[in-house]
Amino acid sequence: MPDSRCLVLFTKPAIAGRVKTRLIGELTAEQAAELHEAFLGDLIERVKSGNFALRIAWALEPRESVPESTVAAFRQQGADLGERLFDGLGRTSEDHDLVAAIGSDHPELPLSHIESGFDKLAEGAEVVLGPTADGGYYLVGATKQALNREIFAGIDWSTDRVLRSTLDRCRDLDLAVELLPTGADVDTPDDLSRLASRLAKGECDCPRTIRLLRAWRQIQP
Repeated sequence: MPDSRCLVLFTKPAIAGRVKTRLIGELTAEQAAELHEAFLGDLIERVKSGNFALRIAWALEPRESVPESTVAAFRQQGADLGERLFDGLGRTSEDHDLVAAIGSDHPELPLSHIESGFDKLAEGAEVVLGPTADGGYYLVGATKQALNREIFAGIDWSTDRVLRSTLDRCRDLDLAVELLPTGADVDTPDDLSRLASRLAKGECDCPRTIRLLRAWRQIQP
């Protein structure tokens, strides 16, 4: 039988002051929330066409409800990012053989990178990671059999040691790891400037993000 694949998109509601906070100053809190919403919309539109199931894992305050969506969704659970990743991947692995997680900080993430990650898992890798230039990763995936809480335990999140620490964890667990091409999150004003330059050159199809940046004149019409 063919393997069953599921991608979990970890994200937050587009609420001013709670998203893209490292861009506030360059942007207003309201603009940062608009940008987050554009990133999320572009990313969902792209990955919906993938050869895998899609779920959204929302980071919510206790009294907030899971937003209505055409995509199946659930609330993130856990005290830190590692616990939330393991919980989200763990619950989807109940119904799928291969699972992977991404965030919403990379609107230009190619669908081919995600498909390649699942293919590597199907071909023998137990864990797959998509590195970012800042020492983190934009994608983590695992087979149902290899998924282990220890992969995500004791990681100093939001540092340049995330990828290296995760690779060390996988080595200690004797897991076969494959890497995807290096990508870039969009977290800082410099990141946003580089994204605007790439979009202006037509290097990626991100219509919502392009419309927003054109309105702010970060991309010339």
